[in-house]
Formats: sequence, structure tokens, C-alpha cells
Amino acid sequence: MKIKCLYQFDSFSEFLKFTDFTEQINWKIEKQLLKNRVTKYNKLIYFIEFKQRFYDKKISIFPLKDEEVITWFDTTVLLRRTLFNLYKKGVNTENLSIIMEYPVVFGNHMRSDYLIIIDRLIVVLEFGMFNQDERRSEERYTKKLQESISYRQIISNNVSNKIKVINYVLIYKPEFNDDLDISMIDHIKYNQLEVNKLVQFLELHISNENKESAKFQLENIANFD
Repeated sequence: MKIKCLYQFDSFSEFLKFTDFTEQINWKIEKQLLKNRVTKYNKLIYFIEFKQRFYDKKISIFPLKDEEVITWFDTTVLLRRTLFNLYKKGVNTENLSIIMEYPVVFGNHMRSDYLIIIDRLIVVLEFGMFNQDERRSEERYTKKLQESISYRQIISNNVSNKIKVINYVLIYKPEFNDDLDISMIDHIKYNQLEVNKLVQFLELHISNENKESAKFQLENIANFD
């Protein structure tokens, strides 16, 4: 049975192929208010398809906010960067499953941004953009962290204790000022640092998980032959 979610990708290559449209349309994480970005992009075929799929899949009893669709574009771009970097570091990304917009079962209609799954490891991954008022950025992180901890705990309560469930939050900044038509270099650098931290986190836990696999164990004892 398929997992109820907006999209399920059973390998990095599947996710890469699907999200290639972000490269084709040169999607940028813009500084402008989400409501203004909705007005600018709500006629895009990809925007319309995302929205229609949300309702076709009956993801939530609550109506979808158009602003959420914009954040899906933003976060797929960041996740693409993350998985590319993992791949470049030699991590096997083909046995990763990526679950997008997962309605947490027994979670009172809450939804996780992404689940990354490998063997007996589930990573609950949440994204959030800095508020326009950056003095509230710590509040933004704390809120997303509390959400991710809740999702992790609920999932942990409903799977075998042999499954490890962990959580991570990435707060990102806008990278492009559309009004001035300029890239925000400091923010791009900040986001790359945050992506690098996520890459290190995933690399660590995937490596630990791989060491528990039967294949790794056989390869390990082969050293003594």
C-alpha cells in the first residue's frame, strides 16, 4: 500500500527528475511576501498541478493556502541541493525514499514537510523561512522545532522500536530581491552553510544506519579473510 502523501519518491533520481522543473523555470527563493509571490506564480502549470494533487490525494481536511505551494517550490530547491551534495560526498542516495507533505497518522491532521527514509531510519525534515522581521527568527526556529519533535514522537509511537526516528529543522533566507532584480549574496551563503549542516547530519545518520546492514556486515568480516 502506498503511503498517503503529496508525493513519494523511492530514490534520489526519481526526486531529481520530478523537481527538474525548478531548474527549467529558474526558480528563485524570493524576498517578496508570499502573497505577492502567489499573485506572480499562481498561473504556472506546476503551481496548478501541485494544488490539484493536494485535493485529489485528500491530504488534509483543511483547505490549502496558496502560500504553501510557493514554499513547496522553495523547499524542493533546497532539498535538491542537499541530496546533490550527499551524492557528491559518496553517500548512496539511490536507496533513499522521500515523502513530501506527509499527513501524520494519529497526528490530528498535522503534516510534515518531508520524511527521508532509509532502511530502519526515518528523518522528519522541516523547513521554515526567516520572517521579514529577522528579530523574530529565533521564534520561527523554535516553532518549527516543536512541530518536528511532535511529528517525530507521534511516528515513533506508531512504528517498531527497531525503527529510529530523528528530526531536523532548516531555517532558510530569501536569496533574490525581485523588486531590485539582484541576488542576495549573503543570504545565499547563509543557506549554503545551513544546507551543508543538513548534509553532515544526514551523512552521519545514514552512515550509522548502513553499518547495521547485512551487506556492510559481510563486507566488514571479509577484511579478515
